[in-house]
Amino acid sequence: MSEAKPLIGITANWSSVDEISGQVSLNDAYARSVFRAGGVAVLIPPGADAHALADHLDGLLIPGGDDIDPKHYGETLHPKAELVNAARFEQEWALMEAFEARRKPILGICYGCQLLNVWRGGSLYQHLPDLPTVTLTHQRASKEEPFPRHFVEVQPDSKLARIVAQTRFEITSAHHQAIKTLGKRLVITAYAPDGVVEAIEDPDLPFFIGVQWHPERDPDAPATRRLFEAFVSACKAR
Repeated sequence: MSEAKPLIGITANWSSVDEISGQVSLNDAYARSVFRAGGVAVLIPPGADAHALADHLDGLLIPGGDDIDPKHYGETLHPKAELVNAARFEQEWALMEAFEARRKPILGICYGCQLLNVWRGGSLYQHLPDLPTVTLTHQRASKEEPFPRHFVEVQPDSKLARIVAQTRFEITSAHHQAIKTLGKRLVITAYAPDGVVEAIEDPDLPFFIGVQWHPERDPDAPATRRLFEAFVSACKAR
């Protein structure tokens, strides 16, 4: 009999179709990354019972998405911001509470990394091109362009460094917001060459990691493989 694989919830985008129904969607690269690492991906639509899910699932992955409403960190909306669907955000906020209360593994990617920070009371830069210190391209200008790439530097004493077994590697970038004020009990574990925060973690939890880049877009990269394998392994341990 084969060993049971961990069940990992992945939150989904939601858009309205008409007055009584909507459409749930997810870039399947996230699910495929979980599959390759030995986990079972479970799609989580808005409106699900967060505490029931946290009881039955072994881990939570919050993928990329649009922007968090800055009211959650005490700022007004930037004209370049495009807000994530409120139903998705509310679902994820409830899931963060439920999974963290159970000390179950959480991995945040891009928007997910930002959500981990805001959940802990941190804030965000709402539009990186406004900052004179930001010298790299972190987001493509149009869908016809390739995603920009740059290197990240990982803090050698971090859990992330131990996982990926590298302190410098190239990543795929797709964001115009990033961490400003760090949330409670979090540490910064990676930076871009221009100083933009690229990863955070809570060293006191078994697995609470956010990465600003998109590892699912580099499925064959060693850092991607090791990150998802460590996440799935932590979920399996739960």
